[in-house]
Amino acid sequence: MTEVALALLAGFLVAALGTPVGVSGAVFLLPLQAGVLGVSGPAVSATNLVFNAVSTPLALLRAPRPAGRRGELLVVAGACVPAAVAGAYGRVTLFADPARFRLLVIAVLAPLGVQLLVRAVRGARLRDRDAPPVAAFRLALLALVTGMVGGTIGIGGGSMLAPVLVALAGQSVARAAPLALTSTLATSLSGLVAYTMFDALHIGTPPAAPVWHVGIATGLGGVAGALAGAAVARRIGERVLTLLLGTTATVTAAAHVVQLAQ
Repeated sequence: MTEVALALLAGFLVAALGTPVGVSGAVFLLPLQAGVLGVSGPAVSATNLVFNAVSTPLALLRAPRPAGRRGELLVVAGACVPAAVAGAYGRVTLFADPARFRLLVIAVLAPLGVQLLVRAVRGARLRDRDAPPVAAFRLALLALVTGMVGGTIGIGGGSMLAPVLVALAGQSVARAAPLALTSTLATSLSGLVAYTMFDALHIGTPPAAPVWHVGIATGLGGVAGALAGAAVARRIGERVLTLLLGTTATVTAAAHVVQLAQ
């Protein structure tokens, strides 16, 4: 019962922080899963995906969606399905080793997080009209790569795609949010199927199947957190959103550096 209560609280907090910047908040659950909730091995990544699958649909429905974006959303979703399967396979094989897994998290999140923090401190501000939409092929490639990494880590493709679109493609946080959340949902649903099948077929290092009660509890907490986060998003500017997005990536990377050093 205590474990479920902690999972509910953790899900609420990470979703409240992640929703305003277009990510699920699952990036913060990685250290909490092993350190507090007792989940281990590749199941950490799979359990995070349960959180995403439960909490992300509401956040996606409430995210701002500028006109003419349906094609971009379909491109992202289509690319993330095979990417999630490949990422899950990589997690139960190559990245089943804890040290190697933490190095992957650090290598991906730290550079993007620092770059976004620098941009936020300098006060740079980009509007949607300042940067043209990303070309379909380039967007599909970004979604494929970030979805694969997000499926491996268990944070969903959006937690990778949002910083890339903001920092490297010049998109505003508001424009990146629906694409990131679509990536997260597609990656999570596809990845969950893959992790469950790999566990059932004894492929890779166990345990790979999600710890369902922990994942569902964090997800339900995330639904409430998404509502709170959406309310916050309407009251703060893009500079603060960028700062939160950079902090999300940087704090997670730092937590894994600490774990790696222990």
